[in-house]
Amino acid sequence: MSTLKELDYIHLEQMVAVKYNYWDYIDGFNKVLLYENANMKHSWFIKICLNIFDRNIPNWFFKWWTLYGPSVKLLPESYKKLYLEWIDISPKLTNLQEENIFFEGISLMYFFIEFSIPWIMKWSIEVNNTSKGFPCLQRTFYTKFWSKLLQKNPEGKLHGQEIIDLINVKISKYYDIVTMQPQVMEDLSPFKRITRKLQMKKELFLTSHTNEEDDTRIAGEGQDGDEEETDIETILKRYQQIEESSSTSTTDKGKEKV
Repeated sequence: MSTLKELDYIHLEQMVAVKYNYWDYIDGFNKVLLYENANMKHSWFIKICLNIFDRNIPNWFFKWWTLYGPSVKLLPESYKKLYLEWIDISPKLTNLQEENIFFEGISLMYFFIEFSIPWIMKWSIEVNNTSKGFPCLQRTFYTKFWSKLLQKNPEGKLHGQEIIDLINVKISKYYDIVTMQPQVMEDLSPFKRITRKLQMKKELFLTSHTNEEDDTRIAGEGQDGDEEETDIETILKRYQQIEESSSTSTTDKGKEKV
């Protein structure tokens, strides 16, 4: 959709055509989950369609995900294991590595989108104080894994078994691709591959021994912004320094002496 092109939307109650453009679409996408309904309930069941990968994901969606998307802390152990295995082999993440596109949480976003894993988001208005002690109203967001996926139907099958089967099939398929085309994983330098993997697994390592049913954060906060520094940070920085040194050394070797 062009950012300047206007489209028509037929208002069903007023039966009039309302014009909107791409910027209106973005604005609506960011505000629709904040809608005040008559019952004052603000719980939403969210699932992102795989078709979003048909085009490059826009930058504004990354910001939306940081606010409304789930945290890795919500993943049950069975999904965490699959997520960890998928990270190592996903061609989409490999492409992100090659293009140096990364932000904390992007691997989880791609995981939820690729397999259309649903989650629940709700928010509430609470009274709090500012940093200077003034009372204020704030919107607090809660995200939750859809527990029904872990429950069994009357036939004894998990409601989320199709998702689990799909993840396993995709992982197996990706392993076959790497086996047949090893250069796919060899294009990156060893240090760069390790650095990217550490970045993507960082959040998972920080929460490897926890599985919280709910994740809470105040509006405007990033996901897991209050996590303490751990050894993974030190390791990550060390590999980044090694990668930079290696890159500088290679550049110097390629220069001709005058």
